[in-house]
Amino acid sequence: MTTEQIYQLVNAVNKQAFGDQALAVSDLQGLISLGNTVLSSSVNTEAFLNTLAQRIGQTIVRYRAYRNKLQDMVLTDFEYGAILQKLYVYMPEAEADPMYALTDGQSIDHYEVKKPVVDQKLFVTRTPYMFMVTIQRQTLKEAFLSEAGMGALISAIYGQVRNKIEATLENLGRLTIAAGVAEASASQEVKLVTEYVAASGQTVTAATALTNEGFLRYAIRRIKEVMDDFTDMSVLHNDGSLETFTPYEDQRIRIISKLERALETTVEWAAFNEQYVKLTGYTKLNFWQSEQSPYSIDVKRPSDGTEVTIDNLVAVVHDRDALGIYQEYEEILTTPLNAKGNYFNQYWHRKDARLLDTSENLVYFTLN
Repeated sequence: MTTEQIYQLVNAVNKQAFGDQALAVSDLQGLISLGNTVLSSSVNTEAFLNTLAQRIGQTIVRYRAYRNKLQDMVLTDFEYGAILQKLYVYMPEAEADPMYALTDGQSIDHYEVKKPVVDQKLFVTRTPYMFMVTIQRQTLKEAFLSEAGMGALISAIYGQVRNKIEATLENLGRLTIAAGVAEASASQEVKLVTEYVAASGQTVTAATALTNEGFLRYAIRRIKEVMDDFTDMSVLHNDGSLETFTPYEDQRIRIISKLERALETTVEWAAFNEQYVKLTGYTKLNFWQSEQSPYSIDVKRPSDGTEVTIDNLVAVVHDRDALGIYQEYEEILTTPLNAKGNYFNQYWHRKDARLLDTSENLVYFTLN
């Protein structure tokens, strides 16, 4: 894009922004840099002699720390002992592939040991997995002009491993919620649309429910009713094997973000006494299992391997002890320097356990 074209685009965009001109197509080619992956001797040269290579003046290390949205599912951790009563774990995928490719003849296997998974009764299943990264400092130095620059990249590399651990815990937490719903009986489902249509006589469907103010008020009412019911000793909201109750402080609410926003902008906005229609202490999730199908889960339930698919899922209320994550073990170990390849490996060894106790209270809400 030439200088003349740029000023014309600036004027046109300003007129559209100020309301002087209707929306029009803006050609952004040559205006916004999408980034060249590799420097080119014919392209990345200065404009005067067209000979001297342009230099990298600043490096932005692309890294942001990620936080697990389901952190409240982490119940506790322990170092000693082997068995947790009320522990039911689902096996996470172990990833042991190297993050950097090495040349032929060099080893990436540094005393690798892969133990078999040990399943035990009494809700015990331990799931060891690890992450690894290879660092070769000497060759990395060639890409930087200072120790600080290289240090920022290495910090980002380690930070991304931590982000992967956080994301893994969150996604396994999502699967734990999905498993709890899959194991629940039909009586533990609240079919919000069916109930509302029967109670009000209005025609509401799953597609129109989140834009119907009457339905949204009914939905918040039913969620709060179930939370009230949890506080009484009962077998109605679990698998029926034990009489149990859940105080409000031990209840966990997971709600799909689209329902929460609909409640926020329709019901809470119009309410005179907001506290009566407002949920508190909930975790808002954009999806349950897949971003492409945010309202659905599709899992093989752990009790018998039966595939369970549930659509239109919008909220789950459960006892703190019904679903949980125990972090048993994390150790970060670094190998000695490989003299031949001049690199070292760092391993993040982890062992987690996930709890699913169907004798604790759990109810899920759908737009069915």
